[in-house]
Amino acid sequence: MKQVTAAFVMLLGLCACGGEAAPPAPEAASPYADHWFAFSDPVIAERYRGVNLYETERRKSGRLVLADGSAVALRIVTPAPGDDLTFIAPALGLSFAAKAGSEITWTGRLSDPEHGDAAATLLPAASAPAETVGRIAVLPDGRRMHMVCAGEGIPVVILDYGAGGTMKKDWGDLAATIAAQAKTRVCAYDRAGRGLSDPASTPRNAAAVASDIDQMLTAAKIATPVVLVGHSLGSYHVRQFANTYADKTAGLVLVDPSGDGQMERFNAVIPKIQQVQDEMTSAHAKLNCIATLLARPVPPDDPFAQQCGGNDPDALSATRSEVEEMPLASTKSLVATRRSYGDMPLTVLTRGDYDNGMPPNFTAEDKQAMRTVWEAMHAEMAALSTRGDQRFILNAGHYIQRDAPEAVVAAVADVVAAVRAPAE
Repeated sequence: MKQVTAAFVMLLGLCACGGEAAPPAPEAASPYADHWFAFSDPVIAERYRGVNLYETERRKSGRLVLADGSAVALRIVTPAPGDDLTFIAPALGLSFAAKAGSEITWTGRLSDPEHGDAAATLLPAASAPAETVGRIAVLPDGRRMHMVCAGEGIPVVILDYGAGGTMKKDWGDLAATIAAQAKTRVCAYDRAGRGLSDPASTPRNAAAVASDIDQMLTAAKIATPVVLVGHSLGSYHVRQFANTYADKTAGLVLVDPSGDGQMERFNAVIPKIQQVQDEMTSAHAKLNCIATLLARPVPPDDPFAQQCGGNDPDALSATRSEVEEMPLASTKSLVATRRSYGDMPLTVLTRGDYDNGMPPNFTAEDKQAMRTVWEAMHAEMAALSTRGDQRFILNAGHYIQRDAPEAVVAAVADVVAAVRAPAE
């Protein structure tokens, strides 16, 4: 089990879990409650500048603003007996459990791995603290979607990542680099349940994620059509968007993308892949990660979090749903809506290194079989456009954006230039 590396997990779409300086401003008024609070203790208040608690159509949610203006997500959990408010901040391994007092106050205990446990009281705040979290778009159901953008110009580029990924981990500073070279606006975002983006109802299939992207673009007033970039499982989402919202799609860049029905195609030539998948599913079912982390939050670097593939129960739940939906509902939806992209600019980047991230028990024949299937699926995607372009990145594994970021930057810049070409 431990021999299966993260890169291989991402390549198969399997799951190991079962900014900008201006403060964010919602683009439209929300009908749901939204309040700011502050800790009464000055020491704690200096460390944590504000607590935002709000409602969505599905549940309560929130975020915690730190001393430097950055923020982390709060996950509201079912209160323990005798408590009226319980939340965890997975990014910090922090939790707060309290009873309600008069005038919307809560008094209880703040459990903080870095600074120790302490009695704490939350009081209504006179105003929201300054934040540096990027852009927050409020969807019609009250959910917040978090984006970090760089540069100016159109078409705007939207970056999506693979299974188990995050905006920071998978794209880092690449948005700014792409924006500079392509001379356009580039926005990375976190899908539902990750980072500062609120959880959504399940199942999280490709159609649901594509709908979120569409609502996010509308709420953030981002001009369409856009260029979408999807890595691995993220290619499912951006291709579904392109299939469903043709008039809002200007171009696609697929970074070592997952293919329709890929597990069946892999199983046909490498039967041991099914065994790897079954072992992973069984091992993580025994860990019971989501329920355990809700009851006992731990910091991201805790060994248990490492075993689970993360310490955020909402992120783990969302990823599990996306992966479970991938071979059936998501693939069915992609196939049903598949269309010719005409002459829309489309570039597919294909890994060239099939040693990086492969299980140790994979033979040379297994790797070659995987390569054959992988490259064939990518060729099929590129063929959907008369301007489809498949590029082989020789020294890169599945994470091309890490191994050869210049290839991703160049591909996006080329697609942006191609989109602009008819108007020049």
